[in-house]
Amino acid sequence: TPSLENPAYVIYTSGSTGKPKGVVTPHRGLTNMHLNHREAIFAPAIAKAGERGLRIAHTVSFSFDMSWEELLWLIEGHEVHICDEDLRRDASALVTYCHRHGIDVVNVTPSYAQLLFDEGLLEPAGHPPVLVLLGGEAVSTRVWDRLRNSDTSYGYNLYGPTEYTINTLGGGTDDSATPPVGRPIWNTRAHVLDPWLRPVADGVAGELYIAGAGLAQGYLGRPELTADRFVANPFAADRSAGERMYRTGDLVGRRPDGIL
Repeated sequence: TPSLENPAYVIYTSGSTGKPKGVVTPHRGLTNMHLNHREAIFAPAIAKAGERGLRIAHTVSFSFDMSWEELLWLIEGHEVHICDEDLRRDASALVTYCHRHGIDVVNVTPSYAQLLFDEGLLEPAGHPPVLVLLGGEAVSTRVWDRLRNSDTSYGYNLYGPTEYTINTLGGGTDDSATPPVGRPIWNTRAHVLDPWLRPVADGVAGELYIAGAGLAQGYLGRPELTADRFVANPFAADRSAGERMYRTGDLVGRRPDGIL
């Protein structure tokens, strides 16, 4: 039986910013995400659907770590429909499939969500999904408003680098009038810092550093790169424990309500 600290998988980044890097992700990151999603994502969707089992469309390549999100629904006893390459890339066919099979949850990029909306995904005459999960890129105001103003569906945006077990922050259309990256998931700390690692005030842009249970072990066989991106955490309760935080390179601002 693997421990929480044992690696669950290694996933290589695309290499868009250099040589592809193998990110080593431990079981504790997946376990933490599962428990967070059970409370923050699964339970509200189940409640909105009338406390019944849900049908989930698996629209993500299995080579992408985001594919775990649908598999966690399966672990919880829900019905997962595997959409092959041809189906998931054809917006019209995918919408037809979702209506025909009563799909309750879809998980797509915001730009693809807009294509699905244009093809009638949210039309009440069909079977509009209870929940549209968004991730992978910035959410447009158009997509956010469409879900926020829907009588049948709502949206939830998830943000996270590969180096922090898929999801780090999350927020829904019920939480914010504008598209957020959200609040930290369970056992996760988000620090918004200036170049000298000092916290910035609410509303001021700073670089996002993240720490907690979802942190990857580092880059496979790349100790120098790991040391550069996974840095010592000066905000740890016990500095002698060697806790690290990941330097994302992303600029964010924290609102007074805590949403990033």
